[in-house]
Amino acid sequence: MPNPATAAARLVAALHDEHARVAIPGFYDGVVELTDRERELFAELPFDESQWLRTAKSYATQGEAGYTTLERVWARPTAEVNGIGGGYQGPGSKTIVPSSASVKLSFRLVAGQDPDHVEKAVRAWAEQQVPAGIRCEITFSGATRPCLTPLDHPALQSVARAMGRAFEKPVRFTREGGSGPAADLQDVLGAPVLFLGISVPSDGWHAPNEKVELDLLLKGVETTAYLWGDLAENWRHAP
Repeated sequence: MPNPATAAARLVAALHDEHARVAIPGFYDGVVELTDRERELFAELPFDESQWLRTAKSYATQGEAGYTTLERVWARPTAEVNGIGGGYQGPGSKTIVPSSASVKLSFRLVAGQDPDHVEKAVRAWAEQQVPAGIRCEITFSGATRPCLTPLDHPALQSVARAMGRAFEKPVRFTREGGSGPAADLQDVLGAPVLFLGISVPSDGWHAPNEKVELDLLLKGVETTAYLWGDLAENWRHAP
């Protein structure tokens, strides 16, 4: 009799290859690769990996070979196992063959990936991992399309100039993960989506004790004032 828990464990083990790349055929289709300039800009950031690990309450970084921690976090898609279960897990021993097992996965998409395509690829791959004699049921929750405004876009350059003017310092670029309607707004409006973030990681975004640094908030107001003027001037002379 096939063992669902064993099949689930083997499915999870097959999710990544020996280089920590997602092993699902077609998963990376369309992914926008990092440019040499983007990798240079990421490398210029004052990133302390040991401090980052302490904040994340982790002991080591790992992931797709050939990329730094920041490159993997910001620009590479991932597949994670959020949970796996099946069979008897209470105290003592019990020699049974489980009747069912479950695995919960999540996929972080990046620029260029299409959620519908990824779902089809995952379904086809998962069905191939299940041995004969086991029924497989796959369900997906809602997906958010990825969105990216290129570094050389004139509107983003306006943000950089406005922020540099307000803070009187060179501006460095990061990327940010999350879920939102940015891609839909970009399609509907036919315009780039710009994020003007005036906060620091210790602000505890979305946490019960979320805060804001007042001096940064005021700098954000100043940046916004400069931005409108820069955008008006930039688009007035745009071809």
